[in-house]
Amino acid sequence: MTSRVDSLSVKPSGSRSPDERSTCRRGRTYGGADAETRQEDRRTRIEESALDLFASRGYRHTTVSMICEHARVSRRHFYELFDDREAVLRHVYDLVQARTREAVLAAIGAHVREHGGRGDTTALVTAALDAYVAVLLEDPRGIRIGFVEVVGVSPDMEQHRLGNRREWAQLLQGAAVTAGAAHVPAWVYAAFIPSLNEFLMAWWQHSDDRSDPRELVQVLTAVLTTLMRQAVSGAG
Repeated sequence: MTSRVDSLSVKPSGSRSPDERSTCRRGRTYGGADAETRQEDRRTRIEESALDLFASRGYRHTTVSMICEHARVSRRHFYELFDDREAVLRHVYDLVQARTREAVLAAIGAHVREHGGRGDTTALVTAALDAYVAVLLEDPRGIRIGFVEVVGVSPDMEQHRLGNRREWAQLLQGAAVTAGAAHVPAWVYAAFIPSLNEFLMAWWQHSDDRSDPRELVQVLTAVLTTLMRQAVSGAG
Protein backbone atom coordinates (compact mmCIF):
# COMPACT_ATOMS: atom_id res chain seq x y z
CA MET A 1 0.00 0.00 0.00
CA THR A 2 1.32 3.42 -0.94
CA SER A 3 2.04 5.68 2.01
CA ARG A 4 -0.51 8.39 2.55
CA VAL A 5 0.96 9.85 5.74
CA ASP A 6 1.72 13.22 4.20
CA SER A 7 -1.25 13.43 1.85
CA LEU A 8 -4.53 15.12 2.66
CA SER A 9 -6.11 14.57 -0.74
CA VAL A 10 -8.82 12.03 -1.49
CA LYS A 11 -8.63 9.40 -4.21
CA PRO A 12 -9.69 10.39 -7.76
CA SER A 13 -13.25 9.52 -8.68
CA GLY A 14 -14.97 9.14 -12.00
CA SER A 15 -13.58 11.04 -14.96
CA ARG A 16 -13.08 14.41 -13.25
CA SER A 17 -9.86 16.23 -14.03
CA PRO A 18 -7.48 17.06 -11.14
CA ASP A 19 -8.60 20.70 -11.22
CA GLU A 20 -12.26 19.69 -11.13
CA ARG A 21 -11.65 17.30 -8.23
CA SER A 22 -9.77 20.01 -6.34
CA THR A 23 -12.59 22.47 -6.90
CA CYS A 24 -15.13 19.88 -5.80
CA ARG A 25 -13.22 19.16 -2.59
CA ARG A 26 -12.97 22.83 -1.72
CA GLY A 27 -16.60 23.46 -2.66
CA ARG A 28 -18.25 20.76 -0.53
CA THR A 29 -18.58 21.93 3.03
CA TYR A 30 -20.17 20.35 6.08
CA GLY A 31 -20.68 22.42 9.19
CA GLY A 32 -18.69 25.23 7.58
CA ALA A 33 -15.57 23.09 6.97
CA ASP A 34 -14.30 21.93 3.58
CA ALA A 35 -12.96 18.44 2.89
CA GLU A 36 -9.32 19.24 3.51
CA THR A 37 -10.11 20.98 6.80
CA ARG A 38 -12.12 17.97 7.96
CA GLN A 39 -9.32 15.65 6.90
CA GLU A 40 -6.80 17.70 8.87
CA ASP A 41 -9.09 17.61 11.88
CA ARG A 42 -9.27 13.82 11.64
CA ARG A 43 -5.49 13.63 11.40
CA THR A 44 -5.14 15.69 14.57
CA ARG A 45 -7.64 13.51 16.43
CA ILE A 46 -5.81 10.36 15.34
CA GLU A 47 -2.49 11.84 16.46
CA GLU A 48 -3.86 12.70 19.90
CA SER A 49 -5.58 9.34 20.27
CA ALA A 50 -2.45 7.45 19.27
CA LEU A 51 -0.39 9.45 21.77
CA ASP A 52 -2.94 8.69 24.51
CA LEU A 53 -3.30 4.99 23.78
CA PHE A 54 0.32 4.15 22.97
CA ALA A 55 1.41 5.92 26.16
CA SER A 56 -1.24 4.34 28.40
CA ARG A 57 -1.93 0.89 26.93
CA GLY A 58 1.24 0.44 24.92
CA TYR A 59 1.70 0.07 21.17
CA ARG A 60 1.34 -3.72 21.15
CA HIS A 61 -1.94 -3.60 23.04
CA THR A 62 -3.50 -0.89 20.88
CA THR A 63 -5.39 -1.73 17.71
CA VAL A 64 -6.42 0.42 14.78
CA SER A 65 -10.04 -0.04 15.87
CA MET A 66 -9.20 1.34 19.31
CA ILE A 67 -7.53 4.38 17.78
CA CYS A 68 -10.51 4.98 15.49
CA GLU A 69 -13.00 4.68 18.34
CA HIS A 70 -10.98 6.99 20.57
CA ALA A 71 -10.53 9.53 17.74
CA ARG A 72 -14.14 9.22 16.54
CA VAL A 73 -13.11 8.47 12.96
CA SER A 74 -14.02 5.61 10.67
CA ARG A 75 -11.51 2.99 9.58
CA ARG A 76 -11.90 4.27 6.02
CA HIS A 77 -10.85 7.74 7.09
CA PHE A 78 -7.98 6.27 9.11
CA TYR A 79 -6.59 4.44 6.08
CA GLU A 80 -6.88 7.56 3.95
CA LEU A 81 -4.20 9.05 6.22
CA PHE A 82 -2.09 6.12 7.44
CA ASP A 83 -1.11 2.77 6.01
CA ASP A 84 -1.34 0.91 9.30
CA ARG A 85 -0.80 1.10 13.05
CA GLU A 86 2.99 1.23 12.71
CA ALA A 87 2.70 4.23 10.39
CA VAL A 88 0.83 6.09 13.13
CA LEU A 89 3.47 5.14 15.70
CA ARG A 90 6.21 6.42 13.43
CA HIS A 91 4.26 9.60 12.77
CA VAL A 92 3.71 10.48 16.44
CA TYR A 93 7.30 9.50 17.25
CA ASP A 94 8.47 11.95 14.59
CA LEU A 95 6.19 14.63 16.04
CA VAL A 96 7.81 14.21 19.46
CA GLN A 97 11.28 14.30 17.93
CA ALA A 98 10.45 17.42 15.91
CA ARG A 99 9.20 19.26 18.99
CA THR A 100 12.28 18.45 21.04
CA ARG A 101 14.65 19.21 18.17
CA GLU A 102 13.00 22.59 17.57
CA ALA A 103 13.37 23.50 21.25
CA VAL A 104 17.00 22.38 21.41
CA LEU A 105 17.92 24.27 18.24
CA ALA A 106 16.26 27.41 19.61
CA ALA A 107 18.21 27.11 22.87
CA ILE A 108 21.48 26.52 21.04
CA GLY A 109 20.78 29.42 18.69
CA ALA A 110 20.10 31.78 21.59
CA HIS A 111 23.33 30.71 23.29
CA VAL A 112 25.42 31.17 20.15
CA ARG A 113 23.89 34.58 19.42
CA GLU A 114 24.76 35.73 22.91
CA HIS A 115 28.23 34.23 23.19
CA GLY A 116 29.35 33.49 19.63
CA GLY A 117 32.30 31.10 19.56
CA ARG A 118 33.51 32.15 23.01
CA GLY A 119 30.77 30.61 25.11
CA ASP A 120 31.15 28.19 27.98
CA THR A 121 30.63 24.63 26.72
CA THR A 122 28.98 23.62 29.98
CA ALA A 123 26.49 26.49 29.66
CA LEU A 124 25.71 25.47 26.07
CA VAL A 125 25.14 21.84 27.03
CA THR A 126 22.98 22.87 29.98
CA ALA A 127 20.81 25.11 27.79
CA ALA A 128 20.32 22.39 25.18
CA LEU A 129 19.51 19.67 27.71
CA ASP A 130 17.22 21.93 29.71
CA ALA A 131 15.20 22.64 26.55
CA TYR A 132 15.08 18.94 25.66
CA VAL A 133 13.88 17.84 29.09
CA ALA A 134 11.36 20.68 29.39
CA VAL A 135 9.58 19.76 26.16
CA LEU A 136 9.32 16.09 27.10
CA LEU A 137 8.03 16.85 30.58
CA GLU A 138 5.38 19.18 29.14
CA ASP A 139 3.81 16.10 27.53
CA PRO A 140 5.16 12.89 29.16
CA ARG A 141 3.34 10.74 26.61
CA GLY A 142 6.30 11.37 24.35
CA ILE A 143 8.69 9.85 26.89
CA ARG A 144 7.09 6.42 26.78
CA ILE A 145 6.53 6.51 23.04
CA GLY A 146 10.00 7.79 22.21
CA PHE A 147 11.98 5.65 24.64
CA VAL A 148 9.90 2.48 25.07
CA GLU A 149 7.17 1.84 22.51
CA VAL A 150 9.22 2.35 19.34
CA VAL A 151 11.98 -0.06 20.40
CA GLY A 152 12.02 -3.37 18.54
CA VAL A 153 8.76 -2.81 16.66
CA SER A 154 10.16 -3.79 13.26
CA PRO A 155 13.41 -3.63 11.27
CA ASP A 156 12.15 -0.53 9.46
CA MET A 157 11.29 1.23 12.70
CA GLU A 158 14.66 0.30 14.19
CA GLN A 159 16.46 1.80 11.20
CA HIS A 160 14.36 4.94 11.53
CA ARG A 161 15.00 5.19 15.27
CA LEU A 162 18.76 4.67 14.94
CA GLY A 163 18.87 7.14 12.07
CA ASN A 164 17.21 9.68 14.33
CA ARG A 165 19.87 9.00 16.97
CA ARG A 166 22.59 9.73 14.43
CA GLU A 167 20.90 13.01 13.53
CA TRP A 168 20.90 14.04 17.19
CA ALA A 169 24.59 13.19 17.47
CA GLN A 170 25.39 15.33 14.43
CA LEU A 171 23.28 18.17 15.81
CA LEU A 172 25.13 18.15 19.14
CA GLN A 173 28.52 17.87 17.47
CA GLY A 174 27.80 20.80 15.17
CA ALA A 175 26.45 22.95 17.99
CA ALA A 176 29.50 22.30 20.16
CA VAL A 177 31.90 23.24 17.36
CA THR A 178 29.90 26.38 16.54
CA ALA A 179 30.05 27.42 20.18
CA GLY A 180 33.83 27.07 20.22
CA ALA A 181 34.21 23.66 21.87
CA ALA A 182 37.03 21.36 20.85
CA HIS A 183 36.20 18.82 18.16
CA VAL A 184 34.75 15.59 19.56
CA PRO A 185 33.98 12.60 17.31
CA ALA A 186 30.31 12.13 16.47
CA TRP A 187 30.31 8.64 17.99
CA VAL A 188 30.82 10.15 21.45
CA TYR A 189 27.57 12.07 21.11
CA ALA A 190 25.89 9.01 19.59
CA ALA A 191 26.89 7.00 22.67
CA PHE A 192 25.48 9.71 24.93
CA ILE A 193 21.98 9.66 23.37
CA PRO A 194 20.87 6.27 24.78
CA SER A 195 22.39 7.22 28.13
CA LEU A 196 20.34 10.41 28.12
CA ASN A 197 17.20 8.38 27.43
CA GLU A 198 17.94 5.95 30.26
CA PHE A 199 18.66 8.74 32.74
CA LEU A 200 15.46 10.55 31.78
CA MET A 201 13.33 7.39 32.02
CA ALA A 202 14.78 6.49 35.43
CA TRP A 203 14.25 10.01 36.76
CA TRP A 204 10.70 10.19 35.41
CA GLN A 205 9.71 6.80 36.85
CA HIS A 206 11.01 7.76 40.30
CA SER A 207 9.89 11.38 40.32
CA ASP A 208 6.99 12.98 42.16
CA ASP A 209 5.57 16.48 42.54
CA ARG A 210 8.60 17.53 44.59
CA SER A 211 11.14 16.36 42.01
CA ASP A 212 13.16 19.10 40.33
CA PRO A 213 14.07 18.47 36.67
CA ARG A 214 17.05 20.79 37.11
CA GLU A 215 18.73 18.00 39.06
CA LEU A 216 18.32 15.73 36.05
CA VAL A 217 19.72 18.39 33.72
CA GLN A 218 22.73 18.85 36.01
CA VAL A 219 23.49 15.12 35.95
CA LEU A 220 23.08 14.90 32.18
CA THR A 221 25.30 17.95 31.69
CA ALA A 222 27.99 16.42 33.88
CA VAL A 223 27.87 13.16 31.92
CA LEU A 224 28.11 14.78 28.49
CA THR A 225 30.76 17.36 29.36
CA THR A 226 32.88 14.66 31.02
CA LEU A 227 32.62 12.52 27.89
CA MET A 228 33.62 15.49 25.76
CA ARG A 229 36.66 16.30 27.92
CA GLN A 230 37.79 12.69 28.05
CA ALA A 231 37.43 12.31 24.28
CA VAL A 232 39.56 15.41 23.70
CA SER A 233 42.26 14.43 26.20
CA GLY A 234 42.31 10.88 24.89
CA ALA A 235 42.78 12.10 21.34
CA GLY A 236 45.66 14.28 22.49
